[in-house]
Amino acid sequence: MTKRVTELSIPPVSLRNDALQAVDNGEPYGPWAEQFACLDELQIFSGTTTDRASNRLRIGAWNLERGRDWWAASQLIQDQALDVVLLSEMDCGMSRSEQFHTTQKLTEKLGWHGVFAVEFIELELGNAWELATPTEPENTAGLHGNAIISRFPLKSPWLHRFSQSDGSWWHRQFHEPRLGGRIALGASLETDSGDIQIMTTHLENNQGPDDRADALAELFQTRLDHRPCVFGGDLNTSTFNPTLYTDPFRERAQLGAVTPDRFINPVAYEPLFELAHAKGFQWGTCNTHDSTQRPRERGYPRPPLGRIDWLMVKQLVAQHPKTVPALGPDNRTLSDHDLITCEIKLT
Repeated sequence: MTKRVTELSIPPVSLRNDALQAVDNGEPYGPWAEQFACLDELQIFSGTTTDRASNRLRIGAWNLERGRDWWAASQLIQDQALDVVLLSEMDCGMSRSEQFHTTQKLTEKLGWHGVFAVEFIELELGNAWELATPTEPENTAGLHGNAIISRFPLKSPWLHRFSQSDGSWWHRQFHEPRLGGRIALGASLETDSGDIQIMTTHLENNQGPDDRADALAELFQTRLDHRPCVFGGDLNTSTFNPTLYTDPFRERAQLGAVTPDRFINPVAYEPLFELAHAKGFQWGTCNTHDSTQRPRERGYPRPPLGRIDWLMVKQLVAQHPKTVPALGPDNRTLSDHDLITCEIKLT
């Protein structure tokens, strides 16, 4: 059962090291994951306002890639006059992001409300690039997850941990040993015209289109109700399963050469869109026709780039979509994903 907390249960370094050694030695994954209480916690942040939202809101979704540049990100969020942001890949106590709880720093800077949940316990310092450039030799907490932050109070927040994603297959296969699994977050937002649902997830890139659709079906079956809804996040709509190919970058280039707009307009290749449409969602007026992937200074992601981050609405009017470059004041990239935004209106 999910426990709402104001402070996460930080797993000690000794437990993380023991788990890494044990799973590396072939011990069952499940009993070790069960020892990390934070996987069943939903952290709540309280903002400075108790005001109710109007019937017009500016919504954003952003994979902030660790959130290390939370200060510059807060400036971009303010520049876009956003009211709610759906966040993916936020760190807490990771060397690669200077040990900050990046969601907490962002909510404090903005004076906003928020919810955060742990997706993965990171048992090492991160990916190959991060392993080569640590700021400290050890993580103080080793937590990585998703969040919803809001100018206005969030009611009845929840955490959904996908049944198909126990995280065990992640352990060494993709060079980032982890415990945990993909999640979704949600909450209610009170407006002048009634409550709306806010939902976000970060779907798996190392699976295929059918797997992503199955995850979304589970989420909608479990959590979607009759109210108007904003849904979005990093849906990783790559249109194929990279684990089926020895050279997924080459396969992606070949697919893009045959169908140049495949990755910008992946609807025909990702059944999650048909599923969302059947549940009453539309995305046409919520999104631009631009890539949301932004190459970083390290040269990744590689072209061809695509739109893998999405906003969708149900029983709401959406307009004025934007894809905002993830660039700071010094023109340095803040993330390998751009920020996407739109305005919603209750009718």
